[in-house]
Amino acid sequence: MNLLRFLFLLAVMAVMEPGFVRAQVPAPPVSGVVASQQRGVVGGATVYLVHPVVGRSAPSFSAPNGAYFFANVAPQPQPYFIEAYWGNQLLFRGQVSYQGSPVQFNIALP
Repeated sequence: MNLLRFLFLLAVMAVMEPGFVRAQVPAPPVSGVVASQQRGVVGGATVYLVHPVVGRSAPSFSAPNGAYFFANVAPQPQPYFIEAYWGNQLLFRGQVSYQGSPVQFNIALP
């Protein structure tokens, strides 16, 4: 009886394997550096990805070296907007196309 159960479970796992065991590969990132002409790199800025269909991302806060990073971004045929805020004040808004390849987008603040 145990052999029959084992063979049944083995058959079920063989059928499920292609979709069940497949590793998820993270999408390439959207990243860059927030910098100001007057202050150099800007740590602590809040950066968002905004898409008319997908919506607004969770915030990414620029590191002390100005770097920001978005992982697992869904490729879209329409461009994303990148917005940078200091507090509640919008300082930058630009467009970036993301088709699934890594994107380096540096934000130049006034």
